[in-house]
Amino acid sequence: MHNLLNESIVPILLGPTEVQPVSLPDLYARLAEDSVHSFPGLAAHQAPAWYQFLVQLGGLALRQGNRTDLPGRADEWRDALSKLVPDHATTAWNLVEAEPVKPAFLQPPTARITDFKPYARTPDALDVLVKAKNFDRKQSQAMGGPAHLWLYSLVNLQTTQGFSGRGQPGIARMNRGWSSRPLVDLRPGARWGPRVVRGIRMLLAQREKVLRSVADGVYRSRGGLALTWLRVWDDDTMLSLGELDPYFIEVCRRLRLVRTETGALAVIARPAMKPRTRAKEFLGNLGDPWVPVNIEKNPPAALTVGAGGFNYRLAQRILLRGKEFRRPLALDRLSGERGQNMELHLAALVRGQGKTEGFHERVIALPGEVALGFGTSGDDADSDDDWSLAQLSEKMVDLAGSARKVLRQAILVFLQGPENPSFKKPDAAPVLSRFDRRVDAAFFEHLFEAPGRGWESAENAWQGFLKQSATALAEEAWESLSPPAARREKARVAAERVLSGGLRKNLPNAFSETETKEH
Repeated sequence: MHNLLNESIVPILLGPTEVQPVSLPDLYARLAEDSVHSFPGLAAHQAPAWYQFLVQLGGLALRQGNRTDLPGRADEWRDALSKLVPDHATTAWNLVEAEPVKPAFLQPPTARITDFKPYARTPDALDVLVKAKNFDRKQSQAMGGPAHLWLYSLVNLQTTQGFSGRGQPGIARMNRGWSSRPLVDLRPGARWGPRVVRGIRMLLAQREKVLRSVADGVYRSRGGLALTWLRVWDDDTMLSLGELDPYFIEVCRRLRLVRTETGALAVIARPAMKPRTRAKEFLGNLGDPWVPVNIEKNPPAALTVGAGGFNYRLAQRILLRGKEFRRPLALDRLSGERGQNMELHLAALVRGQGKTEGFHERVIALPGEVALGFGTSGDDADSDDDWSLAQLSEKMVDLAGSARKVLRQAILVFLQGPENPSFKKPDAAPVLSRFDRRVDAAFFEHLFEAPGRGWESAENAWQGFLKQSATALAEEAWESLSPPAARREKARVAAERVLSGGLRKNLPNAFSETETKEH
């Protein structure tokens, strides 16, 4: 029931108002011709997992058929996807399968269906968001939800969920149970078709690098299990990485989608005392082409995004600080992308203990002249632009930190008086948050203008921006904050001296020769 290969289950938006449901093969054909505008019903936090799933599944199907070109017809995609499940072609793509001993879509077969208990009555209850306090996003609102909502929640849960308590293990592609599976990607734009097509081409091109990025012999280079929901999961036996294809699509929960007595869809599940995949010691360093790996740790570990999301400091460390992170292979340029305008796409659903700490997403425009050098590595490097960008970005981060420190000292002197200010107090936090937001919004735009502007000119412009931002925020603070009235003017004069002297010392190129002489 609800067979993804043959039934039109997935709605796609083809234009401003035209919605058309399609099957999975039809969807790939539509993506190849770039006619998919969006997916109605797909939540923002589900989009990264849906994208990664479509890319992995498409890459596995083409690899299985020894194809390097992307088919343009739905019947070709149907044939390629069917060959991924030769022994289960009639059930493995069913969202609902009445015979539990047969696999259903992202649902392993089981002979112990009587041990399964009710788990979720609505698609949003199946999803990964933690909504215990029932505000912001309400619980269990999608009563009678259509099949495609169950599809999105099922993909999101099985391919991104972390540890949720006893009997509810998480996926292998993350650093421990409270982490998340981030997406750090290079894309030609926001449209789904070009993104998925590039992603599939990237998987096919990077396969050997993925095999080398993990310890030798960890994965099977040929003939590995690609779709883990095809394997029976009745006991707590774990799958070893040696059984799997490097692009395997995992499932982390033992569950089945069923029809209730009223005809509605629901999910039943049985706890699992061990993760489905034996990979704890790898800490998420499994060659996922979208996941940065911290190589300074021992052993190396997949990136864990914090509650602050992808601020400019973290983004700079991932994208340009090669000593700390091994950049994801998805950021490598493909043939035909030289000089093309691209975008850096970073996304993660940040998970906390018993809570969700936000869905964080960032898109950074990558101009063509920067993209020419960005993403080169090893023997593929033909320009020193990437290295120069890395050096300048380090300098820009340091300058921003120095300017922030000076601004903080000036605000604390203003609020507490110049006699004996306590620099450990958080009184300046609101002003510093505004400064951080200004720097965050401007950082990569300034950085990526450098190849055309010149490295020295770019650094001077950044110093000027930091000076202007810190000065403007300080001026606003003098007017809006309230130190004791008796020492207000004295405190302001002292704070202005701290600000001016500190900025002049740390941002010397932001001051003209006349300003320096006057000082």
